[in-house]
Amino acid sequence: MDVLTDITHTMRLKGGVDFRCEFSAPWGLEMQSGPVARFHIIVRGNCWLKMADQPEWVPLHAGDLVVLLHGTGHSLVDAPGSCVIPADSVPRPDTPGDFISIEAGGGGLPATVLCGHFEFDREQDNYLLRSLPTLIHLRGTETYEFEWLQTVHRFIADETQRARSGAAAVIQRLVEVLFIQMLRTYVAKSGPAAGILGAIADKQVGAALNHIHRAPEQSWTVATLATEACMSRAAFAIRFREMVGQTPMQYVTRRRMCKAAEFLTHTHLGIAAIAERVGYESETAFSKAFKKIFGCGPGAFRRGRSEDRTLT
Repeated sequence: MDVLTDITHTMRLKGGVDFRCEFSAPWGLEMQSGPVARFHIIVRGNCWLKMADQPEWVPLHAGDLVVLLHGTGHSLVDAPGSCVIPADSVPRPDTPGDFISIEAGGGGLPATVLCGHFEFDREQDNYLLRSLPTLIHLRGTETYEFEWLQTVHRFIADETQRARSGAAAVIQRLVEVLFIQMLRTYVAKSGPAAGILGAIADKQVGAALNHIHRAPEQSWTVATLATEACMSRAAFAIRFREMVGQTPMQYVTRRRMCKAAEFLTHTHLGIAAIAERVGYESETAFSKAFKKIFGCGPGAFRRGRSEDRTLT
């Protein structure tokens, strides 16, 4: 499993489309801050976006994708100054998982906007999200060479328009693909990226990361990882920390604990067996390392996750 696939799997990425909006000017929609990331696909027409904590208006055009990764409150309008209605006031569908179709406005210039969300397991150590900006804006005019991204846009728009049997399931899978394609396009457009995305793209550090993610339970050392990266131990340690923001061994420990959290949440394996699977011979050493990352022992973590599943 490659690094990006493993990270997104650990994040428990999922999402969907909340609204398909058929607007005619003047119009406006306001979304409050929340725990999920928000995205908007401009299918037709033009509009403007403003984040609640920023004075600038961002112009959006047909084909654009904009993602607010930290759920920042924001408004979408046909033009700065237009009145907005709260998205929370829009009636919800009777069937859970169905998206909402909105038709609103004053009969002027039309615009079609898909509004959706990404959800992540935010209890995990989400260094991928930390390496990304609050707002990612991919312009349709700049992504002509990334045919996959535009294809996903079209498929999602088509599914929300036709509302065929199984549309919600198809849209959920497409939204997950959209997130991966968004990351790929962002990295390609941004050049050298900071954080984990830049490290993944780096030939040498990326090689070490691939080995860690494929087998975090192995007895890795800085020296063995440096060998996999074809670097000296000292040069590798410095470069890894500069790019990832952690030492190689801190990263290994965190990946082990993320895997342990998955086992605790989704299996009935005993703590000793989980400790062994993530590379610890001692259950005590494993429990100590786990508590340092998650703030509680593995037993308490498992009980908390079981209670969360019961409540939902």
